[in-house]
Amino acid sequence: ALAKPQVSAVLVTLKNEASAADARAKLAAWPDETVYSKAEQKELLVSGMVDKARRQLGLFRVLLLIISTVIIALIIYTLTLDKVRDIALLKLIGARNYVIGGLILQQSLIMGATGYVIAWWLGRYAFPHFPRLVVIEKSDLVSLAFIVLGISMLASVLGIWKAMRVEPNTVLSA
Repeated sequence: ALAKPQVSAVLVTLKNEASAADARAKLAAWPDETVYSKAEQKELLVSGMVDKARRQLGLFRVLLLIISTVIIALIIYTLTLDKVRDIALLKLIGARNYVIGGLILQQSLIMGATGYVIAWWLGRYAFPHFPRLVVIEKSDLVSLAFIVLGISMLASVLGIWKAMRVEPNTVLSA
């Protein structure tokens, strides 16, 4: 039954001879009012809205990293399954496990590097056409390169694990 308040903020500019403490005390005496200085307003904004958005973006980044790692791992695993006979043949002719693992790691790193190049190209040529400014600094590109390297190496573990389990006699059975 009560209407919403008509005024949500009052900005006060003090003249040179006015005391900020006196004005603050008078405004604080108003019912249902809180007085904030400019510094306190900035702190409220940073610790409130901005901090919440920062945490949401952080969660979004973590989820993207996890999902990207799982997708690359599943792709590498599937490609390894397609090459089980070739891996068995390599083992049969005497290829060492680190050579086979290196091939799978190399495949994963190539996938990661391709994704990085596409992301760099989009950042360089597509982001300027976005309605909002997207700033990508060199440090962001370097950290992204290390993240992609880590994801690619981690994602290759599943494919390498499968390749190490392949028996050399698999190629002879079919």
